[in-house]
Amino acid sequence: MYNLEEFCNIIARLRKEKGWTQTVLAKKLGISAQSISKWECGIGYPDVTLFPVIAELFSVPIGVIFGEKSKENKMMKEYEYSKEFKDCKQITVYFGNICKVEFIENTNGVFRIEAEGDPVFIKYFDAEQADDQLTVQIKNPSGSVISWKPYDREGYTGENLVRIYVGNKDVGYNNVNYLDLQATARDNEQTGNYEIVCDRLNA
Repeated sequence: MYNLEEFCNIIARLRKEKGWTQTVLAKKLGISAQSISKWECGIGYPDVTLFPVIAELFSVPIGVIFGEKSKENKMMKEYEYSKEFKDCKQITVYFGNICKVEFIENTNGVFRIEAEGDPVFIKYFDAEQADDQLTVQIKNPSGSVISWKPYDREGYTGENLVRIYVGNKDVGYNNVNYLDLQATARDNEQTGNYEIVCDRLNA
């Protein structure tokens, strides 16, 4: 069932999941940032012709934009992780599975980690903090400390993705790759976020 009244929350959530500012989203849609602000405040809606464009931009079915609650969406929620942490100075990510990690500046100063992916990925995902050090463990499902092997993703076909919302501009990053995987750090030109992509060698 559709619920257009939820559009303000939906568009804000999808935008934040991408790590985009209102200005970035506005540029992608060819409209003003003020329009995005109005949508997210619930005092306006896009022109009807923009709805399919928005859905395509966020790679979601158009029903999601209209607030449709599908069985698939409910199932996906089971494959997510979200937790807030205190201010820290160093983040270390241990890579033992194929995924992408995005570092997103959080303007409210709060450190938060969100992860989504197949149920095995989430099961073996963990993050913990000791003083001002934050450790993110992306564990190898096989338990091996030498090699990564394909595993049953239980029907999940999406990307394993971790978003680290950073509340401190001066935080340091460190990644440790302990398997036969390759972790590549780069600046994403589309989002402007720093990210690390971990994949099989020569993939």
